[in-house]
Amino acid sequence: MLLRFPSILRLSKRVTPGFPLSNRYCSTVSATVDDNTPQYDVVVVGGGHAGTEACSAAARMGARTLLITHKKSTIGEMSCNPSFGGIGKGHLMREVDALDGICARSCDNSGVQYKVLNKRRGPAVWGPRAQIDRKLYKAEVQRELDGTANLEVVEASVEDIVLERDEGELNNRIKGISLKDGSVVWTKSLVITTGTFLRGQINIGLKTMPAGRIGDEPAIGLAKSLEDLGFRMSRLKTGTPPRIKASSINFDILERHPGDNPPVPFSFMNDRVWLNNEDQLDCFLTHTSQDVNEIVKRNLHCNRHVTEELTGPRYCPSIESKVLRFGGKTHQIWLEPEGFDSELIYPNGLSCTLPEEEQIKLVRCLRGLDKAELARPGYGVEYDFVDPRELYPTLETKRVEGLFFAGQINGTTGYEEAGAQGILAGANAAAKILKRNPLTISRTEGYLGVLVDDLTTLGTNEPYRMFTSRAEFRLSLRPDNADLRLTDKGYQMGLVSEARYRRMISIREKLKMGIALLSDIKKGSNTWKEQLGLPLGKASIQKSAFEMLAITVEDITTENLCDLAPGVLGWIKEDRVLCERLKIEALYSLSIQEQAKEVEEVQRHEQLQIPRSIDYLSRTLNLSYEEQEKLVHIQPQTIAAASRIQGITPSTIVRLVRYVKQHEMAASA
Repeated sequence: MLLRFPSILRLSKRVTPGFPLSNRYCSTVSATVDDNTPQYDVVVVGGGHAGTEACSAAARMGARTLLITHKKSTIGEMSCNPSFGGIGKGHLMREVDALDGICARSCDNSGVQYKVLNKRRGPAVWGPRAQIDRKLYKAEVQRELDGTANLEVVEASVEDIVLERDEGELNNRIKGISLKDGSVVWTKSLVITTGTFLRGQINIGLKTMPAGRIGDEPAIGLAKSLEDLGFRMSRLKTGTPPRIKASSINFDILERHPGDNPPVPFSFMNDRVWLNNEDQLDCFLTHTSQDVNEIVKRNLHCNRHVTEELTGPRYCPSIESKVLRFGGKTHQIWLEPEGFDSELIYPNGLSCTLPEEEQIKLVRCLRGLDKAELARPGYGVEYDFVDPRELYPTLETKRVEGLFFAGQINGTTGYEEAGAQGILAGANAAAKILKRNPLTISRTEGYLGVLVDDLTTLGTNEPYRMFTSRAEFRLSLRPDNADLRLTDKGYQMGLVSEARYRRMISIREKLKMGIALLSDIKKGSNTWKEQLGLPLGKASIQKSAFEMLAITVEDITTENLCDLAPGVLGWIKEDRVLCERLKIEALYSLSIQEQAKEVEEVQRHEQLQIPRSIDYLSRTLNLSYEEQEKLVHIQPQTIAAASRIQGITPSTIVRLVRYVKQHEMAASA
C-alpha cells in the first residue's frame, strides 16, 4: 500500500514564472523520509511494450524496481495490430531478445502464425514476423513479470514529478513522483513510457473523448508536469482499424496466405515455437475499390482526425490518407486473426476514423466483406510527445538527471520500436543507480543504435518507424547475428542471464570452427561443381568450401558441402541453425567489406556541394517518389545536409555522391 503524504506539494503548483529553468523547480520536502515511505531504485511509468521491457531490464540488473500502471490487467496489451516483427521491426525484436528482453520469448509462446517476410531478397533484410493471439501474449508478458525478482507492480496514476537540486548546482535531478491520490514514491531513476496516453484524445468522426485508447484514461497531469519543466513538446496522431466479426466474412473467395513451414522462432533461446505448422492460422488478402475511395472523399467534412494538421504515420497511413495521397489506386487489406478463440479479424491497412455508420459502408465495399459486421469501429488517437533531441543516447533527459523516456513519448510508432527503447532506458536507469557503465549501441552495432541516433540527433516530425534502409551497415546488422553483436555487451553489465550468454558463446565457437574448416578445404571450382551435380564453368579456379558457399547463382547449401566431406564436416550438418548461419556468413563475407567502403566514401564527401541545377527526377539517380519529393522541396546544399533528411536512404546518398562527382568531372572535361 502506498502511503499518502499531503505535505508534498505538486511541481505544477510550485512554478514561479519569470525564473530561469534551473531555479524554477526544487524539492520543498525537508522532512526526513519515513521508514514506511515507498523507495525504489528505478520506477517505470506505463505497462505497455516499452514499460514492460524497461522494468524487466532494470530488475534483471538487480535494481529494486516498481512498475506503475493504470490497470494491471492491461500490462502487455497489444493496443493496435495483433502482430510483431516485419522488415526492420523483426531486426529490433532479435536485438531486444539478444539483450534478454521478454517480447521475443512471449511471441514464441503466443503466435498463431509465423512468417519471414522479404525472403526473395538477401538474409540481411529478411523480416521475421508473427501474428499473435492477444490474450496469450498478454498472459505471457504478465507471467514473465510475475516471475521477475526485484520487481513490484502497482495500479496508480502518476500526476507529478518531484525534483531536487543541491545549492550551487544548475541541473535538477529526480527525487520521486506523486500519484493522483496524493501518495509519493521516492526514486533516483524514473522511466516514463506513456505511449499514446500523454494528453491522449480519441477521435471517431467529429466525436472526441479524452483517452489513451478505448476504455483507458489519458495522462493529463504528467503531461502538464513535463510541459512545465520546459520540455519541447508537440503532438502526433495515429489510428487503428475497425474490428470485424470473422463469421460475417466470406473467406472462400479470398486469397489465402498460410504461415511458414517450419515456423521460425524470434528468440535465440528457442529452437522452435510453441505450436506445430499444421496448427497455424491463415491470413487472407482483399483489396479496396473505387467505392471505398468515394466514401472517404464524400465524408471528409465529418472526419476531424484527418482534417487536423497533426502529422500521422506515413508508413502505416489511414485509408483516408492513402485515398487522398494516391487518388484512385486500390490498396491491399490483410485480414488477420486476433487469436485462436477470438471472433475478431483485424483488417490491416484499413485504419480509419470516419463516423461509425460510414465505416460499416466502407468495409462492405471490400471483396468478401459485403455482409461484414463491425464489432468495434476504428478510431484515431492524438497525443503529446517530447522532442527526442532532449535526450542523450542513453535515453536520459538532458534537463533532468535520472529521468528517462522510452517509446511513443519519443515520437516513435510500433511495439518493436517501443520495446527496443524500453530495454535501453531500463538498463541505463538501473546502471545509473548501480554505478555501472551505461549501455550505448552505435549505428554500427545495431538497429537500436540507428533508431536512437536518428531520434536524438535529427528528432522527428512524424511517427518514426524502423526500416532496414535507415541503416548504413545493414549487411552486418542482420536478424541472424544479433546475439553475436549484442549479447556479450549486455552480459558485461548484468543485463543478460548466464544461460543466454553461454548459448551465445557456444554458437560463436561453432561458427568460428565451421568457417575455419570450410575455408581449409580447397578444390578447383569445376571439381566442386562436378561433385555437387552443377553445370561446369569455362575455367576452374581454386576455391575453398566457404567460398563456394558464398556463390549466390547456384543453390549450394552447407548440407551439400558437408556431404562431400562427412568425416570433417558431418557434425555441422546435424545442426540446422548452424548450417543456415554459416551460409549467411559466407554470402556476406565480401559484401560487408564493400559496404564499409561505401560508407567511408560518403563520409569523405560530406561537404561535397550539390549543384542547384541537379535533376532529382533523373533515371540515373533512381530515386523513389518520396525521395524525389523531399529533395526537390528541401534542396540540400551538401551531401551532409541530404543525408540528414528523414526518409533519404544511405544507398541513395551513395548514388547521389557518385552522380555529383560524375557531373563535376564531365563539366571540367
